[in-house]
Amino acid sequence: MGGRTRRSPVGVVDLARDLGVSTATVSRALNNSASVRPELAERIRAYAESRGYVPNRLARGLSASTTRAFVGFVIPYVDTPAYSAVAAECARLLSRDGTHMILTITGNDPERELQQLRELVASRIAGLIISPSTGILAESRQILSGLPVVELHRACGIRAPGVFSDDEQVMTDGVLHLAGLGHTDIAYLGTPRELSNGATRWRGICRGMERAGLDPGRMPVRLLEPTRENARIGAEELLATPGRPSALLVSGGALSVGAAEAVHGSGRRIPDDLSLVVYGDPAWFVLSDPPLTTIQVSYSGLARKAAELLSRVLDADPDLSQGPHLVAPELRLAGSTGPPGTARP
Repeated sequence: MGGRTRRSPVGVVDLARDLGVSTATVSRALNNSASVRPELAERIRAYAESRGYVPNRLARGLSASTTRAFVGFVIPYVDTPAYSAVAAECARLLSRDGTHMILTITGNDPERELQQLRELVASRIAGLIISPSTGILAESRQILSGLPVVELHRACGIRAPGVFSDDEQVMTDGVLHLAGLGHTDIAYLGTPRELSNGATRWRGICRGMERAGLDPGRMPVRLLEPTRENARIGAEELLATPGRPSALLVSGGALSVGAAEAVHGSGRRIPDDLSLVVYGDPAWFVLSDPPLTTIQVSYSGLARKAAELLSRVLDADPDLSQGPHLVAPELRLAGSTGPPGTARP
């Protein structure tokens, strides 16, 4: 015997569609706004009652344009430490002031990002923190330009304060560390240069290679959207390049997870056959055997700065600098890097 189909609650969008009016008109009528003609307001309220409409307390709070109770947090992914850890900490910090964070995940899809921004604006959020998609649309930039905004991890060319990991110098440090151990065949797995953080990291890589007397143009490179699967495939390709690199440097938390899987599956011994430098702050880095040399990123520091900047933007702080506001990572040496091994195939 089949179960009964569960009906979704009737919402403002459903009422507006059935009545042939805008969602804003329905919301105003249900909130007894004098801006709606009395006869239309009464028709809307009567129809809402007949449909069993139950007011949404969250939506009612969002409809108050003067409140800062709700802010948006727009990110491309949530299954990476760079975003999940920062989102959790930002939500905790903002809640101390009675501000609730609405999380939206774009999947790095510019069209979805635009739709989410439109919905957040329609919900009357006070402001938002955003890590924009790779191909952010002009319409999205226009929306962001009219809002109190803080950029996180990635910049998209709007006039807004932003908080970023200061990756250029630490990437240089990573290359020089490997070169100082005697590595000349260094491969790099990073994010696309179309992303602001990808461009910053690549500048650091090139500077490190040049300072070490190596040619960045001859370096095996894969620049990929930061997903675990992309990283696994990209690392496998790099490890199979002619000359078999003796060292792999990874920039990106999700990329580091996939790269570590690929290295483990390749059978190459760390650091005898391959030196490995990864990026991020996952706890399991120290649990690997050997522990991984890592570019340690302060996700809590990024979250604190992002929450602070958003509060200052909402307060229209005249002393607030557009930035960029940088949080310095640190190269932490461990057992996954050493001189090129004689056993390297």
